[in-house]
Amino acid sequence: MTNPIVRIFETPLGQVICGLSTDSANVDNIGVKEYENGRSTSYRIGGHKVELIEFKIRQPLYNGETVKDSNGWIWRIEKREESIDNLKLTCVLSDYSDNVDFDTASGEHLDAIKASNNEWTLHIGTEDGEILNSRAESSDWFPKRLKNKVNFYQSITNILEEGFETEIPELQIGEQIHIQYLSAYDQKKSESVRTWLAVDEFKRKLENWVGIW
Repeated sequence: MTNPIVRIFETPLGQVICGLSTDSANVDNIGVKEYENGRSTSYRIGGHKVELIEFKIRQPLYNGETVKDSNGWIWRIEKREESIDNLKLTCVLSDYSDNVDFDTASGEHLDAIKASNNEWTLHIGTEDGEILNSRAESSDWFPKRLKNKVNFYQSITNILEEGFETEIPELQIGEQIHIQYLSAYDQKKSESVRTWLAVDEFKRKLENWVGIW
């Protein structure tokens, strides 16, 4: 598989790399779009249209706190034509030093990992299988036919030590999938959960903030 789409978010702990890999040799940039609080690039990859939206997380957070910096990526994938393109998304911390420790930090409706050293804390988060299944039930950018294929115990996203990888299921023409990854970092403070809160967001709230509607 090749990696035709890669985005990098520089942090004090290393680089958060978010990207897409595919078997398809047909990858074309088909345009950019400005949103109120974000910017997207769209691609034609085989029989799929892929829109990647990048944005900063809204601050202050709902508890009034802020984080040093953040970055978010929304992937909107639609099957347009018959093809088998094998799409995989990843969002991982890379190029980190030996003193960085990792831990899982998942919560209700959230899969998350934590990376930290003596000075900094970083979280990367995404929706868990339970919320993906909820979106399947209402055909909210997750195919209804995949209802009950994802749940609290299983998802199309795998948790890695350094982040996540999401295997996009083979879609039927007209089906759409929304996958989001959020990352935030700040100076380390005992008992603070602000970077964790920053990556714990629902799809609808992100769309409203970015201005996708």
